[in-house]
Amino acid sequence: MLDSQVVRVGFVTQLNWSRFGPFWVALAEAAGLEPVFATPDAVAERFRTLEGGAVPTVAFRLAAAQALALGAEGAESVVVPELVRASEVARGAGNDPWVVDLAGSLRSALPGLAPLHPVPSWFGAELETRAVGFLQAHGHDPALVRRALDRARSLARAPRPGGSDVGAGPAGTSTVAVVGQPWLVTPRLVALVGREGERVVGQHRIAPDELRAEGHRAEPRLVDSDAEALGAARLMGRRAAVERLRLVVDAESGSDAWLAKRVARGAHKPLDVVTVQEALAGRDPVDALLHSRLD
Repeated sequence: MLDSQVVRVGFVTQLNWSRFGPFWVALAEAAGLEPVFATPDAVAERFRTLEGGAVPTVAFRLAAAQALALGAEGAESVVVPELVRASEVARGAGNDPWVVDLAGSLRSALPGLAPLHPVPSWFGAELETRAVGFLQAHGHDPALVRRALDRARSLARAPRPGGSDVGAGPAGTSTVAVVGQPWLVTPRLVALVGREGERVVGQHRIAPDELRAEGHRAEPRLVDSDAEALGAARLMGRRAAVERLRLVVDAESGSDAWLAKRVARGAHKPLDVVTVQEALAGRDPVDALLHSRLD
């Protein structure tokens, strides 16, 4: 441990968790910190208090509810992801403070949160420096910091999706590719936007760096998340088996509305746009979309 008292570190799992979570949890555990995760009941209680508009969009409200719940459950600091790399692009998601500075936006909207510790949701050259800074912020033993980093290093790589092949579905079904911001296109939401007679596949089956590269080839001045969505629409739209594209947006997000215009302009197949709110009609957002450590 870093000192004689175990430090409890909470983790927000709602946004891009599969990308950053395993490494940072392993790092915390290797250093003797205690990872803490909010319970669904605690998140649901806080989510209801946020529905008045302090935090825009469903995905970010769920993340904010997790951060609030973690503080109430004794987390001494809360890890939140950085969703996009720093960029000078100030359009689309690059003009959305909740995307470009999640930690700062949470602090501004919700005074009284436990201290927030942002970490990158990607793996780059700066990772070791960021990891050392994270551990030093929770203790003062340089030798233990190095040992903890060595133990977690094997997880310091982007997860590879199960497979990007999109073949033909069963007879009598049409294949629909679901695209959008990466924190929206998750297995849970993809399942909700499918319709009778459809086989739905999501962009989460394709490696994010492949999607970003495709998006940036078409439009270089995009932040990472917009490039992923546009790249997914272009890549999956070229698959012969894909008959339609379905873009998921949040009705409260101006940057999602901007993205919808860009995707429509570059789509190679018929495009539907469905809102998260439509997908959730009659469903409880916490039950339907809350991501846990195991998702």
